[in-house]
Amino acid sequence: MRVNRARIIRNYSVSLMLLISGGCTVAELPERATVTVEATAPENLALVVSTRFRTVGNETVFNNADTIQVTGDYTQDFALNEEARISVVLINDGEIPEIVRMAVSVDGKVKFDQSGTLGAGKSLPFTYRWTISDRGVG
Repeated sequence: MRVNRARIIRNYSVSLMLLISGGCTVAELPERATVTVEATAPENLALVVSTRFRTVGNETVFNNADTIQVTGDYTQDFALNEEARISVVLINDGEIPEIVRMAVSVDGKVKFDQSGTLGAGKSLPFTYRWTISDRGVG
């Protein structure tokens, strides 16, 4: 019985490895993210973008990040690294609310698109992490 159980486990393991190796290659990872910000009067908006970060509890810890002062409608492409993830945070540093729209597309597919009023001192965060289900497999 022990040999039979080991054979079943081995067969499942081999099948899983074949599925993963045959269905997921580095060439299929997303390569770029496009971030778009629109605002009515963007005087005190900051955009923090990072592709190198980790999550600890409910907090995002950036290994490195770019902070961009948004002074008008803004669109920028960002190259994704081998981890195929991006964190984007739009921050209202001003004292009055701003009407904003932030959208993030990954390889041309919209992953986030939200608009509304961003209160003074508030932020609008979005984090994307590639998963195998993004390929339509899972």
